[in-house]
Amino acid sequence: MRCVHTDQSSVTIKLYYLQNGSARLGFWLGGREFLLPVGIVLKALIDTSDREIFTSLTCCYSDKHGREKGVVSTQLIGERAQIILDEVRDLSLLTHMQCLMHIGKYFRSVMEGFEHYDYEAVAEAVLKDYIFVHLENNHDKFNLLIFMLQKLYAIVDQTASPDNPDALQFQEALLPGHLITVFLKDRLQDWLRKSKRLIMEEATKNKNFDLNNALEVRKFLTKHTTSVGRAIESMIKIGRVNSQSGLDLPQTDGMTIHAERLNFHRYISHFRSVHRGAAFAKMRTTSVRKLLPESWGFLCPVHTPDGEPCGLLNHMTSTCRISSFYNSEGAVKDFEKIKKSLSAELVRVGMNPVFPKIERSGPPEVLHVHLDGCILGTVPSARIEEVVNFLRKLKLLAHSGIPEDLEVGYVPLSLCGAYPGLYLFTNPARFVRPVKNLLSVPGGKQSIELIGPFEQAFMEIRCPDGGDGGRKKMFPATHEEIHPTAILSVVANLTPWSDHNQSPRNMYQCQMAKQTMGFCGQALKFRTDVKAFHLQTPQTPIVRTATYSKYCMDEFPSGTNAIVAVLAYTGYDMEDAMILNKSAVDRGMFRGHIYQTECIDLSKKNRENVPEIFAKSVLSRDTNTAIDSDGLPRLGQTVHPNEQYYSVYNRLTGAIRPVKLKGSEPAYIDYVAVNGASSKGDFQKANIRLRRVRNPIIGDKFSSRHGQKGVCSQLWPDIDMPFSANTGMRPDLIINPHAFPSRMTIAMLLESMAAKVQI
Repeated sequence: MRCVHTDQSSVTIKLYYLQNGSARLGFWLGGREFLLPVGIVLKALIDTSDREIFTSLTCCYSDKHGREKGVVSTQLIGERAQIILDEVRDLSLLTHMQCLMHIGKYFRSVMEGFEHYDYEAVAEAVLKDYIFVHLENNHDKFNLLIFMLQKLYAIVDQTASPDNPDALQFQEALLPGHLITVFLKDRLQDWLRKSKRLIMEEATKNKNFDLNNALEVRKFLTKHTTSVGRAIESMIKIGRVNSQSGLDLPQTDGMTIHAERLNFHRYISHFRSVHRGAAFAKMRTTSVRKLLPESWGFLCPVHTPDGEPCGLLNHMTSTCRISSFYNSEGAVKDFEKIKKSLSAELVRVGMNPVFPKIERSGPPEVLHVHLDGCILGTVPSARIEEVVNFLRKLKLLAHSGIPEDLEVGYVPLSLCGAYPGLYLFTNPARFVRPVKNLLSVPGGKQSIELIGPFEQAFMEIRCPDGGDGGRKKMFPATHEEIHPTAILSVVANLTPWSDHNQSPRNMYQCQMAKQTMGFCGQALKFRTDVKAFHLQTPQTPIVRTATYSKYCMDEFPSGTNAIVAVLAYTGYDMEDAMILNKSAVDRGMFRGHIYQTECIDLSKKNRENVPEIFAKSVLSRDTNTAIDSDGLPRLGQTVHPNEQYYSVYNRLTGAIRPVKLKGSEPAYIDYVAVNGASSKGDFQKANIRLRRVRNPIIGDKFSSRHGQKGVCSQLWPDIDMPFSANTGMRPDLIINPHAFPSRMTIAMLLESMAAKVQI
């Protein structure tokens, strides 16, 4: 059994429970995991006695009659504490200095660069760089290790439940900035090690080598400098982290997802997605894929792909965001100042500070107060709710010095529940979302409070529905949701009346909305994407949710309004097939363009290092009009398959190499851009964008906004389409009525009726 603590510096501390009642502290160093007896670590952190460790670990305190009391299973914890101390005593380690010397003796050969340091300096480096690196004070590290031991023993004795690592309550997001920073540090350290080895080898071979000569040293330092930049570039391109230490990450590949501009829905979803990890995709267990209640309001319940990444690739809700080093005003947070302000406010409302003396009491009499993994003190259990309410009001006050995204995680006392305490978080990379605070705050700047997934599990938050049936009086709440659709992502919010659909249909719609042809960007005229799709006749939907205006979806439309007939007609609309009106298609319905860009780099294309430039070739009269005098194609020209559309001139041989269009469809020259020129002023890099018309044909896939997908089976003449008796209106599209009963997409019927009323 182990208790895991992960900090921002990518160093994970694991606490293992042994069958004899002792524990081991585990951490990774140089790609290997080392286990240390916790007693040695405790005595190495601060100069303390066995009696102080015993009383701190057992949480003993005396009542008014002088009788010692403590948490549950005091006798078992006392026996385990004695075993921990006996292990240290059996190694003849009695003092603080002896424990430091013991650690330094075994780690001096492992710590690179500390070969000539004394044992004490090596041990202090191990405690500083690998034991709770987010804490600078050894007293804070000692108190946190004592707390972890108490929690571990409570879990073993089944007086507290273990934390679920799959719950969002105990997770943070690995942000790109943090990953690149850690990887850059690792690559720089590797570069310094290689440079040091080269300098040492040169100094051994050449006795005249002068280390004080900057020019000579620079020769060896510049040999591997490009490897750092190439490693970062490779990580961004292919998402692979090549490191011998592993950077304390569960996986070394799959770190990058290329943002695709198929349409705006797909593009914006890339920046709102969170992947649990590629390593979990190969696991047979389904526990990591489950949508747990702790994810309410933070992860969208319907916006996840089906298949292998189902439940692993999630999308944040429309109101959820990730905390950062910046506050709402754009200024960098001063975490040390925040810690002092919070400590002062908590002491004012009854907190007993833990530093510098060692706390000797614990649950259920008092609860520990944590701030970003540092124990600030203890609060009596009778006053803990008063302190929590005070902190929540303090968050909403302007100029209070308390960050608005402070997470107040109060875990109350319970029988065999989560380990109690007051956990405060201000660090970045946390999920936060806004809710309405129903507490009256005099002089408050707003009634919107940012909460996190850890504190949400122990809060009373109600939904903003009107028909509560008196539940508000029976179950009073302190917070309220801003809107019922706040639990959905940006793409899921675009489906009208999604609460009337079967849940899988909403999941399918979130995926198909990102596959449709639409507006991929406003600057399409000047973009040179490798491949882009563009709907020529987009329309704003007749029936639309309020989020269309909120997210400016009309700037990036991705659909067309159509007159739909739900009718079993001629048998060509069976099995999810549909019939399209050929006249409507000829008038431009569902018409699109495919843009494909060819990037030409003549400086890299020639294997023989022969300089080449663009030049006009001697062609026949039929194809000569497609190529301009500079060897590049003319804008607006139609190029057919196997037809020449640009030419390359070889300066050495004088030969002209024409390049023909590949494929089986004609294309239009839509855009030509010159990227750079050689020293002589000749063009050597260019982008040529081709445009191909894409009309709907038999076999194309179409879908509504409710997951009702199908293929076009026939392009029916307008004269053969059914028509209404009163107006003679003919539909653009015919679908089979059997598509509704089994799919239960009632929202599609509601949308059809609402659109008919508006027309």
